[in-house]
Amino acid sequence: MTSASPTTHARMKIGQAGNPKAAGRSPLAPYLIYMGDKPLEAEPTSPGTNTEIQEKKLWPYGEANKILKRYDYNADHVYTFETGFGPSGFPHIGTFGEVVRTEFIINALKEAGFQTKLIVFSDDLDGLRKVPEDMPEWLNEHLGKPVSAIPDPYGECESFSGHMNGKLEEMLKRMEMAYEFRSSKECYESGAFDDAIRILLENCSQLEKIIAPTLSKETLKDWYPFFPICESCGSVLTTRVKDVNLDDHTVQYACTKAHGALQGCGFEGSQTAFRGHGKMTWRVDWPMRWYALGVDYELYGKDLIESFKIGKRIMNQIFRVREPENMFYEMFLDESGAKISKSKGKGLTVEEWTRYGTPESLCLLMYRRPRKAKELSFNIIPSYVDDVIALSAGYHANPEVKEHEFNFVTRFRAKEKVFPHISYMLICNLMTALKSDDPSLIKNYLSTQKDLTAEDMESGFMNEMIEKAARFHNDFFLAKKHDVTLSEEERPLLNLFVERLRTESSAEDIHNAVYEIARENNRKPGEFFKLIYLVFIGQDRGPRLGNFVKMIGQEKSIEILMREV
Repeated sequence: MTSASPTTHARMKIGQAGNPKAAGRSPLAPYLIYMGDKPLEAEPTSPGTNTEIQEKKLWPYGEANKILKRYDYNADHVYTFETGFGPSGFPHIGTFGEVVRTEFIINALKEAGFQTKLIVFSDDLDGLRKVPEDMPEWLNEHLGKPVSAIPDPYGECESFSGHMNGKLEEMLKRMEMAYEFRSSKECYESGAFDDAIRILLENCSQLEKIIAPTLSKETLKDWYPFFPICESCGSVLTTRVKDVNLDDHTVQYACTKAHGALQGCGFEGSQTAFRGHGKMTWRVDWPMRWYALGVDYELYGKDLIESFKIGKRIMNQIFRVREPENMFYEMFLDESGAKISKSKGKGLTVEEWTRYGTPESLCLLMYRRPRKAKELSFNIIPSYVDDVIALSAGYHANPEVKEHEFNFVTRFRAKEKVFPHISYMLICNLMTALKSDDPSLIKNYLSTQKDLTAEDMESGFMNEMIEKAARFHNDFFLAKKHDVTLSEEERPLLNLFVERLRTESSAEDIHNAVYEIARENNRKPGEFFKLIYLVFIGQDRGPRLGNFVKMIGQEKSIEILMREV
């Protein structure tokens, strides 16, 4: 079997003791595109550091320990992470989530003083299988071609993938991500993958045994791991290999395969398998990248579990090295419960989320329960913003705690992030009740909160919250505001509550009055609360009623309620 020298790759051999110095790193030139302005700096390691990280419980530390244990906590090793992007459609928050979750683990390592590298990899030699929704029909003429060889439908970049990669970079820059960008086209054409391709072709029989259980009998008849790019029509999806010369690694091929409705052009030719003249099939390409780029760790979506298992076998049995440490994460769902698809143009973007929410709230979404499927929609933004504010209060109440999730959602800038104790949802509710999003008016009412200082009221964070909440209120709250028509039974009940407000009362007295009026009139308290909230803010639930009334003022509350009485 042909295998790579242990001195040219960052992988430990199967069965090799955990001595990281026995495994060097392939000297591949990085395709560096952008490094964030404020990455977390690695601190010098010190005695006891390794022990400290081993004792921590939050999930990024657990994942960090998996990779550190593998290299015996070696401080000289550069721990390399990869995330993948398929540029056949726009990146969305799910794409960002894979990167930022990886960064959580990277920051756990950096906090303990270890060196890291993040590779953001774009599979831009992948063939376009269908035209994404809302894109021009002329793209059908380019089906089957690598997305890097298709014109940009928006006329802004040199290729389809160039446009999508650019959007990915914009998203990562906005969040100040530190990364190295590499693309399939660049790595294949530069020869960075040539050694790995040679190993795969020379062990094709064994590779076929690994892949065979995943293929149909029909597909297996002429399966080959390498797809040449047709010299005539440019398609990578319709070519089939007829013969291979392992002396010079050239392939004879015919562009005669069908892919859905797409039919090959019939051209036959011969060309080298190196330097970007084709690409490996996906389930082979993925482990090839791990091997060639020296990847130590990768996160992946739950839908790729089986592909990872195949990749592991290829790493172990073909390349004779260990697979990366890894973790799968659950997929995001839209409001209907369907998996988000970038090819259908669905799913939020980072720009859309941060129009209404803070960057920290987006990081919190990614941090919490990564193995649980979660809804990804505009509806969840307010609650995540409020949860971050609560995390800030908890962290700063005990800043010496050894580990806190607020560190991760602030990307280890927790000490700088002191947020006033306000509520995004409360601001939205105030705007609805007062029928105004005027910042001065909203601040005037918020200032009645005892735990807000004059400095809090004039802080940049307060101004940002009011601005973002106003957008959310106007774009979503008002659209979902319920119109209220009081019945003959409900009007007298609301009148009774208004009468109680005409007497100066405490917040607790006001809250209890709802229970008393409901019980005295044989109504369920929950239904009466719902009625008052609908009249007040157009929603069937809201902030604690007594406190909300006291914030607005009993006189103003009476005015609002009397609109409907």
